[in-house]
Amino acid sequence: MVEEAKADALTTAEGGKVSSPESQAPARVLTATLADALSKVADPGAKAMLSVALSRTTLGFGPDPDTAKILAESEMHEEDCRLKGYQFSLENKDKQNGRDHDYRKKKLNHQSMMTAAVPAVAVAGIGGGLYLSVSGSSSIGNPVLVASFTVLSSLAGKLLSSKDKD
Repeated sequence: MVEEAKADALTTAEGGKVSSPESQAPARVLTATLADALSKVADPGAKAMLSVALSRTTLGFGPDPDTAKILAESEMHEEDCRLKGYQFSLENKDKQNGRDHDYRKKKLNHQSMMTAAVPAVAVAGIGGGLYLSVSGSSSIGNPVLVASFTVLSSLAGKLLSSKDKD
């Protein structure tokens, strides 16, 4: 009689209604057998583990309220940990993106300085070469003039070709 009461309590459908006696017969035998086997387990940890495992089956055999509470808390804790981990990974990505942005800005500033320095030196070389050529030191002025003009035209060619690629 006690076994039948346990089986009836364990085979309730959603909403707290007991299903018909015809459909309860196989479930009552199965859940009564499971409840009997579960009551024979001496270790409380193993009993709780079996209760949780059985609650995940389609037998309608649910865990006791304390086990259900612990199960719900552990699932909530797991989800909270996942959320915190995801938030930390997003923060790390934001920090890394900031560092990458700073690096690219510094690199661009360095390239801009080099791009400005090379033409300035080339123009100064052209001016110095012209001065030397005109003042009578053409053996020094002409090579300086040719070298400076070559650097300037090479730089102009690189700048024009890089604009075509963009």
